Amino acid sequence: MSTLKLNYASAKRGDTIIEVMFAIAVFCLVAVLSITMMNLGVNSAENALEVVTARNELNAQAEALRFIHSSYVSEKTLPSLSDPAYKPGEKYQQYELLWNTIIENAITPAEAKESGLLDLADTINSNDDSAQVAGCERVYEATNTGTMLSRNHAFILNTRNLSSLDASGHADVSVSYISARENPEFFSAAPLNARILFTTAARFDQIKNNGAIFDSETDENSSEKFTDGAPIYRYVAQAEGIWVIAVTDGNADPQYYDFYIESCWYGPNTTSPTALDTVIRLYNPEKVK
Repeated sequence: MSTLKLNYASAKRGDTIIEVMFAIAVFCLVAVLSITMMNLGVNSAENALEVVTARNELNAQAEALRFIHSSYVSEKTLPSLSDPAYKPGEKYQQYELLWNTIIENAITPAEAKESGLLDLADTINSNDDSAQVAGCERVYEATNTGTMLSRNHAFILNTRNLSSLDASGHADVSVSYISARENPEFFSAAPLNARILFTTAARFDQIKNNGAIFDSETDENSSEKFTDGAPIYRYVAQAEGIWVIAVTDGNADPQYYDFYIESCWYGPNTTSPTALDTVIRLYNPEKVK
């Protein structure tokens, strides 16, 4: 009888401290691995979303350039408003002014190479000790000439408001074509991901004339609104980490223009810059027959 009691007591003993610690260690290992995998998954999804967003912005700029170019080419047979052959009410050239404004600040391949803007990866990853900043911010760094690398030649197109000539010959090109040289306040490094922010006409004028001034009443006082009273956002407020550069073929009378559309930003939980760019070639409309 005593032997039976002894065996029963032995069977009811608890876990040793070593077994408890081993179980906790296994649980912690599984928990850490699970959280790590979850974070990697979230970072991967966020990075993919940012790349898609940046790619959409690049494609939007490319499509806007193609639209302006093809519109100008198709309108070449039409009279201009200043042409004596033009009769009120007829079709006329609408995008010549905007196209000429875009290519006015085009640079040569030699100038592009000297600026370093077309070698974006080398520019942002350079180990130049004399540079005051690194990464995406280097694109906005002041050179020894006192100009900004990107801001010396870059521009952005307002894809929501491409100005064309109206019947009175008026087109507010400054709304559609934002030059970094003339309006640097519209350009900045990307705090989140490469993107273009839009705003109302009133706030656009504030930024253009007084710098980045924001107040709560600006949108509410906008004259452009939907029928439900909501303000219409179709003016550029900020181009964050994205810009376009026009480059000629090197001739005084170019056969074509290459448009480098570039972006730079920092992905989730990383200090390494992400660069995404594309280039499209559009032939000089004056050479197209």
